Formats: sequence, C-alpha cells, structure tokens
Amino acid sequence: MKTEKPNSIIYFLVYIFVMPFVKVFFRLEVDKQGFTPPKKPFLAISNHGSFMDFAIVMLVLYPLKLNAVTAQKYFYYKPLHRLLPMMGCIPKNLFDTDVRSIIGIKSVLAHGGNVLLFPEGRCECDGVYVGMHQATGKLIKKLHVPVVSCSVDGAYSCMPFWRRGIRNGRVRVVVANLFSEDDLQVLSVDEINAAVDRRLGRDEDPSPRRFLGALSKKRLAEGLHNILYWCPKCGQEFTTQTDGCVIRCTACGFACEVDGAMGLQIPDDTEPPFAYPKSVHEWFKAQAEMEARKLHENMESISVNVQVRLPSNVPGGGMNMCGAGVLSMDTTGWHFDGELCGERKSLFFPLNTVPALPFDPDDVFQIYAHGTFYCFVPERPRESVKYSVIGECAYWRFSSDLYMTSRKDSGFLPLSAKVG
Repeated sequence: MKTEKPNSIIYFLVYIFVMPFVKVFFRLEVDKQGFTPPKKPFLAISNHGSFMDFAIVMLVLYPLKLNAVTAQKYFYYKPLHRLLPMMGCIPKNLFDTDVRSIIGIKSVLAHGGNVLLFPEGRCECDGVYVGMHQATGKLIKKLHVPVVSCSVDGAYSCMPFWRRGIRNGRVRVVVANLFSEDDLQVLSVDEINAAVDRRLGRDEDPSPRRFLGALSKKRLAEGLHNILYWCPKCGQEFTTQTDGCVIRCTACGFACEVDGAMGLQIPDDTEPPFAYPKSVHEWFKAQAEMEARKLHENMESISVNVQVRLPSNVPGGGMNMCGAGVLSMDTTGWHFDGELCGERKSLFFPLNTVPALPFDPDDVFQIYAHGTFYCFVPERPRESVKYSVIGECAYWRFSSDLYMTSRKDSGFLPLSAKVG
C-alpha cells in the first residue's frame, strides 16, 4: 500500500470544526515553551492514554501535518478503510515485525512529510505509560530526523478505552523537542529508549490532577469493571460491578468511589482492615502482581475455548468469525488447535514474540503474528482482559528474550523477579 500525503482539505476541515469543540469541551491547554518547529521532516511521538490522542496531537501541531502510524485493525472497517489512507496513515501490525510500516515511515520522511508514532503500541489500561519495544530506539536512531515529544495528560480520564463515549474534562498537552539529529548521532539505542520512557512517562511531573469536569461526575466508574476483574479484598474474580461513581465486589461488598483524578475513595471514609488500592492504577497493578504470583516454574498450561475472527477479504468488511478451537499458554508460548476457514490448524506463537496482547474490553484479545491479525473471543468475553494480563506477566516471567522497556511501576515482573 502506497502511503499518501494527508489530505489537506480534510485536515483543514477537521481543524476548523473539531478544534473549537476540543478547546471548549476538554478545556484544551497546550504548552509549547520547549518546542521549536524543526526545519526538516521530523518524527513526533506521544503517549497513548485514549483513542482521542491521534486527533489531539494532530490538531495541536496544525498547520504541521502528520502521517500517523496506525494499528492495522482499523484499516479493516468502514469508513476507516478509505479515510485512513486519505489521511496518510501508515498501517502497523502491533508487536510484530512489520517491514511494510518501516518502509512507509521512511518514505514519508524522504518525501518531506512528518510522522506520528505511539511507541506503546496500545492504549494504556490504567492511564499509566507502559513502556515500548526496544526496537523503537533503534528505529529512531536509524531514521536520523529530529524527534518531537507530545505528552498528553487528561485524555485517559476523558475517554478511557474501557468505556464508551467521551466525558467533559481537561486535556493538557506539552509539546517539546526531544532529540536533534546531532543528539541521535551520539546517543546509544539504550539512551534513546530511556529518554523516550522518561518523557512519555511524564517522570518529571508524576502528580495526579483532577481532569474531569462537573458534567462527568455522576458516572465516573462506568465501564471500569471491564478492566478491574479481581477483588483486592476477597480475591474473587469477575465479581466487580459499577454503578455511577462506585465500583463494588458483589461477593464481599467491598466498594470504592472514583474521583476526577481516577483515584479511589472509601464511600463512608472508614479505613478498611487491609491495604486497598488508592487509584485505578494501583488496583490494576495489584491485579497484575496477583497474576504474576500465580505463575511459577512448573506452571500448568492455561487453556480457553475460543472463537477466532480474521480480517475479511472484502475491503472494509471488518473481522469475520472464521473458526474455533482451544488456545492454551505454557512457558514456551501460545498454542492454538482448532479449525480455521474450514481447515484443521495448529498455530504456535512463541512467548518472546508476544510481549503484549492488546484487547477490546468485554470482547476479544488479539495476537499479531505470521503477518495476520488474530482476534480470539473467549467463552466469556469479559475474560479478555484476564488473558491479556496473564500473557504479559508470562512474557516478563518466562520469555528467553525481553524486548520491551521495563517500567518499574507497571506491576509486571521481570524474569529475574522472585515469585512465590
């Protein structure tokens, strides 16, 4: 697929009609004190807290235009299969070697265009930067173009991927120059990766803020049960439910109220006799640590009956149900045995090639491999988040090669960690 320049007319119309809404509804605040527009084609990188990030970064940098690197799956759906190419988007198989996307990036830069990249490769579950593939630093060094960082705060609160719709709030974007061509010439790949992690992880300013506005305060917890499936009090799974601003466990009654900074408060202000999570991030982290503790050197294979969706052969046809079988995981990787497209198939995805399993809440978890995009639908679709978390924990615990940059606050334990 040839990568086109972003359509100037569509770009202009989006800016004219969408930017005023973003400024008012999200009280957009932009800080460009550390930004000087490069005189040459450049690479823009951003953290990925929500599906709004593409639009926000592109609007903030306008009139500079960007060709965004976009997950391949979006190109399968109407009307995106036509709109994304018109906007110059570059398709990418997530967490899979994709020479085509690298060629697309180089082509855009060689022809004077600018590229937007989200190194995390997926939306943040809990609003905290999750790190990136180490090959990102290698790519940045080889591209040898200026790099601009766009740190987005607030978009996660306004449009977390675990719920539908948008919420009134405040979004703050800090645009700054990160690397010059001279910097890239002297920095090592590890130094580049570390600098990207620091900048996109907002290490310089980690304090939480209240990003949500008054219009959203009645439904702050809505959809949160789609990612927080484990109760930190009784340990039961898939017993969490949400109602308005409250998430509670139906098994033991433990409940928390969600505030505008994605913090958690006990409704009656009485401290429970256990260390309950103080934020959505702390809960998700504790959940990951719980799954990591379950993994041990002689772990039993984890199996789940799944249906499988594959991309349609018809442009814009979406994903079609193409088979079913059993997906299992052991210390070597993921194994699928079943039927695909009318044929008996056995597939193997080595653990070190699946560092993360992106998922759609209450629907599917995904593996990009063999040049194909596989959507696995478990018998209970809500369990998609669990298999995503287990898969990432297993990667850090058992993979012979670790290709992701480690974030100390993620909850996923590296291979060297002592797990009881």
